[in-house]
Amino acid sequence: MDSSRDSELDERLAKIEAAILGLQRSMDAVLAERRSAFSARAAEAPREQREHVSAGAASSAGSPSPGSPIRPRTPRNASAEPGDPLSSWFTSRSAEWWLSRVGIGFVVLAVLLLYGYAIDKGWITPPIRVFAGLLVGALLFGAASLVPRETGPAGESDLGFRELLFGGGLAIWYVTAYGAAVWYQLIPIPVARLALFVLGIVSTWIALEEHRAIFAIVAVASGFATPFILPAPVESMTEMSLYVGAVAAIGLMIYMMRGWHSILWITFIAFWMIVATQTSLNAFGSARLGSVALSLLVLAGGAAFTRAPLLRRQLLALGSPRYTATPITGGIRGLMESIDSFSAALGGGKSASDSLIVWLLTLSSPILAVGFLGQLWPSVPDEVSGLVLVLLGAGALALFTRGSRADSEIAHVELTAAVFWTLIGVGRIAPNPESLSAYAALAALVIDRVPRRFAGPRVLAKLFIGLSLLSIAGHELSFADTGLTRLRWLAAGTIAVAATAFIARRLLAEPAEESHGKVLAVAGYLTGLIILWRVLEPIWPPLVTASYALVGAGLLILSRREGGHPQLKYLGGATMLIVVGRLLLVDLSSVEAIWRVLLFLACGAVFLYTGYRMQAGRAKAGEKTKRT
Repeated sequence: MDSSRDSELDERLAKIEAAILGLQRSMDAVLAERRSAFSARAAEAPREQREHVSAGAASSAGSPSPGSPIRPRTPRNASAEPGDPLSSWFTSRSAEWWLSRVGIGFVVLAVLLLYGYAIDKGWITPPIRVFAGLLVGALLFGAASLVPRETGPAGESDLGFRELLFGGGLAIWYVTAYGAAVWYQLIPIPVARLALFVLGIVSTWIALEEHRAIFAIVAVASGFATPFILPAPVESMTEMSLYVGAVAAIGLMIYMMRGWHSILWITFIAFWMIVATQTSLNAFGSARLGSVALSLLVLAGGAAFTRAPLLRRQLLALGSPRYTATPITGGIRGLMESIDSFSAALGGGKSASDSLIVWLLTLSSPILAVGFLGQLWPSVPDEVSGLVLVLLGAGALALFTRGSRADSEIAHVELTAAVFWTLIGVGRIAPNPESLSAYAALAALVIDRVPRRFAGPRVLAKLFIGLSLLSIAGHELSFADTGLTRLRWLAAGTIAVAATAFIARRLLAEPAEESHGKVLAVAGYLTGLIILWRVLEPIWPPLVTASYALVGAGLLILSRREGGHPQLKYLGGATMLIVVGRLLLVDLSSVEAIWRVLLFLACGAVFLYTGYRMQAGRAKAGEKTKRT
């Protein structure tokens, strides 16, 4: 019995081993198939494309120094294989790659250990420590200048041996300047800030020469962070404004020449964050109010960030080797695809690699500048800032009309900026009810005059007319105002509804914008019903029902005319349903008997007349009469 159990156990183990062996063979076959397919795709890549990529990488890496040999960079994933990413990452790194990084790590660690040991033994004093830091940083810079420059795509984050030495020297100098001011008090804080700013300029020079974005990030980020790393009371806003403006100028210059998006975003966000902290009343009270230096900084920043993206395109079109194209990374490519899908939904065209920068910075920078200037000068009325925005909108429109149209996207941005700044400016100039009617009138003008290929201004027009209708409907439902203010809101609502009807009619005629026209038609129709209800309800409630019946009849009759849109039929039918509901639920119980009879008779007559006018035979007879 034991022997039978042993034999059964052996059979089961044999089956399990056979199954495992079969799975292993299947996995080996799948991996071999994937490796062969991967190698075939790499071999089938067009030779012209590979030569173009290598040539673009070499040109974007900058020209090497005379007499220095050029060593091609080993591809990061040269031996990558599907199914084995971890081992491919290790095997794709050359021996010199590992030796350089491990070696620089050991050197830095040895210096730190020796530095700590010397301090414990009292061998070196604080001045000698600072001098040693300066000397070690200089030695690393000298060694980096002797290493030949490697080729590689601009902005690559995987640094070579030369870049590692430059980075180590910069890091040592940064720490030395900080320690000399904070730890040892050998130099005052303003001198340390000046030293860090000079190091930022050096880092900028390395970034431009070596075509490595990491040094530019260090220069800009450390420059903006210096006031917070080395805090000190600011005696003069002129000093602070000059410093922040200089750092922002460095970031903009790097973007102009190399087109690195990360540098511009860091510069843009950090600049306006510092301006926001300096203009915050909660942080500084009234100490910053009326500062001329800070006001000039805000004006210069707004103008620079507005023009920099557009000027970058113009400089790149010159073809000068000083200005290199933006490296298209996977993140930028994914962002372009998202922008393209969003633009297609709005009726726009294809995007470029810097489209988000061009649109966002150009449109928002003047708004931010005007807003922060309003905080600095609270005694100046909002109408002045609104007038400034309207003038900026007029200037953008003048640029659009006089432009050469060489870049269609720049023309699109200029026209959108003209509409956007004008709308915001009008909202600041006009009081609340009148500003809504002004929005509606400007929106109707934009839809009527701007061609459909310029989707940006038309989207703004639809957005602002929708916001106007929403504001008017919400105000009417709040029962807030009476008297003259009530009449002002009534006039604004009437203008907005009329402008909405005009816009909806234009949009319904365009197949691509028909859905937008339907939405606006419904919104304007509902707003009009709310206005009628608010006007007639205080006079006599049955007037609301009677007016709704007339409106519904008019819409139904217009829908049967030649060229009438089916949307009118739906709106008219919905109005008639509202009339029936009011008659049965409201007027039947709240109106006196005699007036109730007259109201039902009048509504019945309207319904019968509408049905008579909507007969198919009458429509055909009317068409024959018009033809004859």
